[in-house]
Amino acid sequence: MALNRSKTEAYRKRLEELRQHLQARLEQNGQFGLDDSMRDELGELSLVDNHPADTGDELFERGKDLALRDALKIRLQEIDRALAAVEAGTYGVCQSCGRPIPEERLEAYPMAVRCVKCQQQSEALDPMRDRPVEEEVLWPSFGRTFRDDDPEEVVAFDGEDAWQAVARYNERSGYFHDYEQMEMDDNEGIVDRMDAVSNEQYRDQLP
Repeated sequence: MALNRSKTEAYRKRLEELRQHLQARLEQNGQFGLDDSMRDELGELSLVDNHPADTGDELFERGKDLALRDALKIRLQEIDRALAAVEAGTYGVCQSCGRPIPEERLEAYPMAVRCVKCQQQSEALDPMRDRPVEEEVLWPSFGRTFRDDDPEEVVAFDGEDAWQAVARYNERSGYFHDYEQMEMDDNEGIVDRMDAVSNEQYRDQLP
């Protein structure tokens, strides 16, 4: 059953109040601090002379602020879409199937313009919408960095070499009782005698 005029006005008021609250929140914190440049936030005259690791935490926080701002703006767009439906007289009616949206759904999520079934179908059509857009460029993983097709031309340390270097630590065989006599290839990454102790050797010496 479609919403009557009084209920529609109640939802309009609720949507407008929510919109004002979110808009005020966005303006009050300067779009989560993004109104100021990263250099001003850090108090640095220049970031050129800093190692990237020196600003790793700040860069993470910057990315988090971007995500929070975008999520809030998406919520504002959903509110505007619902308010437009109120103005058009279609609020409470699913924009996909034309059936009434249950009041329980509108009560829990007043920005809804689709029923639960149609919303699930819409999300199923685009399952990658919640994944980072960078994955479309980087897929398949390391696909662009495996350069061993022509080993005579490419001698750089590529993605495959990285995988092999990490896999070596799962392929060590035997116990290394004599650290000094170890081969240089097996000695890579070991700076102390204890680094050469395997998990099996440690478990075997337990009482």
